[in-house]
Amino acid sequence: MKTASKISILLVAIAAAIPAACSCDSDSSTLPPPTVVRPGGDDAEKMEQIYDFVQSYQLSYIRSLQLPSGAIKDNDSQTSKITPYFAHFAVLALLTDPSEENLAVVKNYMSWYFSRLNGTVTEFRDDETAGSVYDYWAPGETSQGTYDSVDSYAATFLEAAMKFAQISSSGRSWLQENADKLSLVLSAMLATIDTEETALPGSDQDDYLSIAHYRYPVKYLMDNTEVNMGLKAAIWLQENNLVTSDADLENILDRNTEAIKALYNAGNQNYDYAKGNSSDWSVFYPGATAQLYPCLFGVVSPLETRSRQLYDTFNENYPDWSTGTTYDAYPWTMVAYAAAVMNDSERVDSYVMHIYELNAKDEQKGYWYDAEAGSLVLAIDTIRKNQE
Repeated sequence: MKTASKISILLVAIAAAIPAACSCDSDSSTLPPPTVVRPGGDDAEKMEQIYDFVQSYQLSYIRSLQLPSGAIKDNDSQTSKITPYFAHFAVLALLTDPSEENLAVVKNYMSWYFSRLNGTVTEFRDDETAGSVYDYWAPGETSQGTYDSVDSYAATFLEAAMKFAQISSSGRSWLQENADKLSLVLSAMLATIDTEETALPGSDQDDYLSIAHYRYPVKYLMDNTEVNMGLKAAIWLQENNLVTSDADLENILDRNTEAIKALYNAGNQNYDYAKGNSSDWSVFYPGATAQLYPCLFGVVSPLETRSRQLYDTFNENYPDWSTGTTYDAYPWTMVAYAAAVMNDSERVDSYVMHIYELNAKDEQKGYWYDAEAGSLVLAIDTIRKNQE
């Protein structure tokens, strides 16, 4: 793994600062005290040990958030929210290490998600999008009939389902048994995409962009890059007889890809964060973070000049994220994931070391959700694959 001289200095400082044993006061129902790594060997070997430690710690954290029902909580609070979208990045992280234990967590979560699929009528409304899933709250798993989106929840679940089927033959067989439910998830995503076949509230322009949901018909850049990823997953799932749909998925994917690229605002030299809404680099979310998503989820290549320009401009405006500075209430480890996709090993190394300093003391960064843990593990997995 590529390293820099300043990383060598930080590695020495970390090794000196961390005690040989950790005195932890964590709730025993969440995480056991970690076995602290004392990095040894050359810089590359030390970083590999640190990556291993952080990955293991975060996967253990994710597993600790699963409830008996299979739901995965946002965080370790007793009354935590259960946000399926966040959980999907945690599931994708578990699938980077497909142990029997991790695969069981994934299957149990997917079973929970299937059990929560909405029909067109629910206790909260009689015009719901079939295949959508509400947010819930622990410990009783109560809901208020709300969700942040329908498009991204469904899209990221389809991606997780594809990965599960690719990794686990038994998981693939189980998904085949639940193909009707998985197809319903796909139908929910397709229902949000503005095509000639769909009549969307307030945004019926046949532009092949998705809206967040029918009561919030905004066409977000971030959501659409995830939908683009979900469409690719859906095509694979259909080719492998795991979903059925009458929609021309290949055509929808092509049109959605072009529509996302058309959100690039040449005057501002960045993407509009939503259709009709320009982005300001001084606004971390959604303006600045949105610029990383087309490359992050494969709409455009990280090798394209525009991808590099947008990534460099992001770092010019937010230069200290890799050393742990937060520019929002949340850590936004999705930025580290984007850095890994861009093969920026130096910044990823730096951020992972920052988290290691906390994890080695059995601590997490503030506002650390399942999605934060998941995105960081995905960053580690991506940067390692890039270095192979």
